[in-house]
Amino acid sequence: MNHSQHESKRFLARNLISGRANTYKFLNVISQGSYGIVYRARHRKTLEIVAIKHEFHGLSRSTLREISTLTSLPRHPAVIEFKEVLVDDRDRVFMVMEHVENDLKRFMNVRKKPLNLNEVKCIMKQFLEGVRFLHENGLMHRDLKPSNILINRKGGLMKICDFGLSRMFASECRSYCPDVGALWYKAPEILIGAETYSCAIDMWSVGCIMAELLLKEVLFKGRCDLEQIAQIYIILGSGEPDDNRLTQKFLAAASSTRAPSLTELGFDLLKKLLEYDPEKRITTEVALNHGGSRSLIRNFFVLAQASSAMITICELNAEIFLVRTHLMKIMPYITTADHFMVNIWIPRCLSSAVSVFFVNVFTDMIWLTIEY
Repeated sequence: MNHSQHESKRFLARNLISGRANTYKFLNVISQGSYGIVYRARHRKTLEIVAIKHEFHGLSRSTLREISTLTSLPRHPAVIEFKEVLVDDRDRVFMVMEHVENDLKRFMNVRKKPLNLNEVKCIMKQFLEGVRFLHENGLMHRDLKPSNILINRKGGLMKICDFGLSRMFASECRSYCPDVGALWYKAPEILIGAETYSCAIDMWSVGCIMAELLLKEVLFKGRCDLEQIAQIYIILGSGEPDDNRLTQKFLAAASSTRAPSLTELGFDLLKKLLEYDPEKRITTEVALNHGGSRSLIRNFFVLAQASSAMITICELNAEIFLVRTHLMKIMPYITTADHFMVNIWIPRCLSSAVSVFFVNVFTDMIWLTIEY
């Protein structure tokens, strides 16, 4: 970087500064890398908890882009909030952001079991609404991945963060930098080096993240662009409607790890997100109105015996005591769940949690299955 570029960065940083670092009490380090450090801090007057980022060599170009992006966008509950830029007595610059406890990658790693369909549905709905907000405001994120999705430990609220690679886009495809995004979440058109692309690259990343939420593992795990393309073809196949390799992968995961089983509508949504052709790839608006992403509550659940015969256990009636009666009848099936192919997996812990479950139920309908 030449001298004029350094001066330009200093000018931008000075004009962004709005306060002093000593207005916050630094509590602990959240993360640290070769380029900078992120602290958890508390405002001395308001007591608000925030995240404060300090880059060792001053605000980078990507950070300045992130600040510019976030300050130009209206507020949205699914997008991280930028607060201010601070300076300390040694002229070190700090960026203050909304604090959220976890990122989605860490959240999934600490869990022993895959997320259930309820959790996946909740995260995906917020995620799609956040991405729709970005696209409606003419912004491509270009680096969507689990570590760039923050999740609140208490309420399950999620926030999209890290806008260092984001870019405003025109209504039509045009040329942009081809080297964007994390390898495992790159769209095929980016992997082959296309410079002309659209916000459809974000939708591919959304599909990869949806699959990872369900499988508890990365869907396409290559070590370079060429291997990533090969991995995509191995799992997706030709992309033709009769090529069911993706479906087979999910069915195998459901039987071996008890990952939640997608319905036909759920597979349709995932396949439309992971469409090879970016012009045919589903948009956020269509995805949010897709039958696979709506909160569809069914009033029955089924178990399949090893013989594949489907056994309807009960229909849920309004009265909770009837549901209790039916649940008691199927306890033998739940305790031998390994011998059944379960359409919507019923956790083994249900038998020990039934009493606690009913104490907390005050509605006349229980969500035992949610079609995704």
